[in-house]
Amino acid sequence: MSNSEAAIGKVLLIGVTGGTGSNAVKGLLEQKVTDLRAITRKIDLERPSLSKLHNSGIELVEADLDDESSLKAAFADVSAVYCHATAPDSAKPDPQEVVRAQRIAQAAKQANVSHVVYNSAGGADRKSGIAHIEQKYRVEQILKQANLPTTMLRACLFMEEFWKQYTRPSILKGSFPFAVQPDRPLHLVTTKDMGRVAAYVMKHRSEYVGKDIELAGDVLTPKQMTAAFANAQGSTVVYKEVPPWIFLLLFRKSLFDLIQWYRRQGYQADVSALREEFPGLLTTFADFLAETSWANPELTYQDL
Repeated sequence: MSNSEAAIGKVLLIGVTGGTGSNAVKGLLEQKVTDLRAITRKIDLERPSLSKLHNSGIELVEADLDDESSLKAAFADVSAVYCHATAPDSAKPDPQEVVRAQRIAQAAKQANVSHVVYNSAGGADRKSGIAHIEQKYRVEQILKQANLPTTMLRACLFMEEFWKQYTRPSILKGSFPFAVQPDRPLHLVTTKDMGRVAAYVMKHRSEYVGKDIELAGDVLTPKQMTAAFANAQGSTVVYKEVPPWIFLLLFRKSLFDLIQWYRRQGYQADVSALREEFPGLLTTFADFLAETSWANPELTYQDL
């Protein structure tokens, strides 16, 4: 530990049993944050995500964000909290996300937690009009109004999204369909980097309590992303701009609204400044494609 780093103590992990959360945990572990406890409704080691956490040396504790009384034991002896999510990822927000945040805030206050790091959304502070982003901002306000020492890590678009079934197979075949203008910059971050940066801000708590950070590791236009895909695959990839109204035809107004926000406003992370502030912790898109073996058709999103 360097002189500028502080001991963190036991860290409680909330919302890390899904795909993006478990990747964030990899980032924490990589940065040698190892005194970790993760909550889960039920400890079932037959479940692959829980088995992986357990095998990584993470203490599992049964607790339910919908049951306030179950949280006391989970928060016992906890110094810091990394809250990745209080509801599943979705373009349509779950009202329980806010209620659960209130329970977390109360439990953290009662446990005298010294630092809460929350995985929020880029643009949360800019009246985006996007329901799930606005709701993340409500969670931020709940944590702050409880007078908890907080750091908000506002994630931009996760690079892992392009591994999903609705995008990657087409790209591997040479066509990148996306509903954003070819020259419109997109701010991108990996889920693992969320954990890496969370570890860093916990180790440098005094510098980051009270800060809100919009986080991205790269910023590329769809045209530049297309070139990165082609380079990773060693084959030609063509960008195909999809008209946003298609999402309305598919009855996905929430997704249509999000795409329109990307097209007109979008994220505003200062990537060059972030790379200076967090040296070696942020992944470029090209490195992400290489590290995840993007071009291997036998791998799927679940392999991440």
